[in-house]
Amino acid sequence: MSKINTSESYEAIIKNNYNTLRSSEKKVADYILLHSNSIHTMSLSQLSLSAGVSEPTVMRFVKNLGFSGYSHFKLKLASDLGREAALDHNNDLLIDLHISREDNTKDVPAKLIAMTTKALEDTLKLVDIRNYQKAIDMVVNARLIDVYGVGNSGSIANDLTNKFLRIGLTCRSYTDNHLQQICATHLTRDDVAIAISHSGSTMDIVDTLKLAKQSGAKTIAITNFKASTITQYADLCFFTGDLETSFYSETMCSRISQLACVDMLYMGVLLSDYDKYTQRINKTNLVVSARNY
Repeated sequence: MSKINTSESYEAIIKNNYNTLRSSEKKVADYILLHSNSIHTMSLSQLSLSAGVSEPTVMRFVKNLGFSGYSHFKLKLASDLGREAALDHNNDLLIDLHISREDNTKDVPAKLIAMTTKALEDTLKLVDIRNYQKAIDMVVNARLIDVYGVGNSGSIANDLTNKFLRIGLTCRSYTDNHLQQICATHLTRDDVAIAISHSGSTMDIVDTLKLAKQSGAKTIAITNFKASTITQYADLCFFTGDLETSFYSETMCSRISQLACVDMLYMGVLLSDYDKYTQRINKTNLVVSARNY
C-alpha cells in the first residue's frame, strides 16, 4: 500500500496512481472523478454498483491509493470538496488555477505560465509508457493514418498530420465531419485512426472514431482524463490533465497538453527508426527550403 501525501488533493492522489491500477480499479477512478460531488453520500455497495465493479475492487482501489479503507477515502474526499467550496465562496482564486476580473494584467503572464505548467505536469502523470509504446508501433506499422478533430482540437489534428507527412507517413486529416466519417468508413485492419477531443463527448468525433473501429482500424484517442464516451471506442488513450479554470480553460490549457501528447507520439515514431526518419526529414526540409526564394 502506498503512503498518502496529505498535502495532495484526492484528484492528485488518483492521478498519481492511475497507471498502477488494474483496469477494473480504473473504472472506479473514472467514476469518482466524474461524480465526485455525490460520492461522499454513497455506501460501498452503491459505489460498486454505480461504477460497475465488485465491492472488493473498490476496496482494492482505495487501499492501492494508500487509504486504510473506504471511510478513510470518503473523509479525504469530503475534506477536499469542503475546502474547494470555501475557496469559491470567498472568491479566493488560486494563482495557478484561476484568473478573475479583479486581476491586474501584469499578473497574467505568471498565472498563465503556472496554469500551463500544471496542465503539463498533470498530463505527464497520466502517461502510460506501455500504451505509449503500443501507440508508436501502431503508427509505424499503419498503412494509412486518419486524424480527427474539430474546433480547437482540429488545429491539433492538423499539426499531427503535418508532422507525420514530413517523415513520410501516409496520413490525412479533414475538418469537415462528413469527410471524416466517409474516410473512417473505408479504413481497414491495417490502418490507424487518431481522434482528438478535449471533452471526449463531441459526438461528431466520437461517432467518427466509432465508425473507424467498426471498420476494423486500430484506434487512439487523445482526450481529457475525465472523458468517458470516446474511450469506449479507443484501443489506446493519451490522457491530458484535468486543470479547471474560470476562463475558457479548453483554449488556454488543454491545447498545450494535447500538443504535448502529439509531440510525444511524433518523437516516439522518430526514435523507432532514427536513421530512416531523420533522412526523410532532411529530404522534406530540402524541398521546403528550395521553395523559399
